[in-house]
Amino acid sequence: MLGSICALDWLQLKGTYTIIIDCGFSGFCAFGRLGRARLRKGHYLYTGSALGSGAASLEGRLQRHRRHRKVKWWHIDYLTCKRTCQVVNEIHCASNDRLECSVSEAISRDLKIPPVLPGIGSSDCNCRGHLLGPETRSREGHLLKRVVEAYVRVGVPRASIEVRNQIG
Repeated sequence: MLGSICALDWLQLKGTYTIIIDCGFSGFCAFGRLGRARLRKGHYLYTGSALGSGAASLEGRLQRHRRHRKVKWWHIDYLTCKRTCQVVNEIHCASNDRLECSVSEAISRDLKIPPVLPGIGSSDCNCRGHLLGPETRSREGHLLKRVVEAYVRVGVPRASIEVRNQIG
């Protein structure tokens, strides 16, 4: 019973997250009405907010991003549906505030990684885009460290940032 209460609480958790997607695919990917972008093998970083409950909660959104089979509803779904692209890490913090824009911009600036295509993940804001990549220069551990540092720079307390490895 206690486990199910915790699971229900987790499906109510709101926050901001960044997923790191290991893409083994080189070629073009269509992103719905936004058009096509040329992708290269490497790590892509997508930052979003989950401010609802259930499927729109933090855990609900992260579970969705991990699945390959889903209806393509969000721009990022066009990439995460590909079998050659896998979510390998998740960085998130609990918050009722929409922090995705400042976190994505900090990651882009600090790692010098541009958005893949203008507008991906940012149709409800004025950002250049929330899907960044590819990052091919850094080892995965170094990349995680830099993403956590970006969260801290925008004011998220280090103790409230969680990192999850999805491989192994």
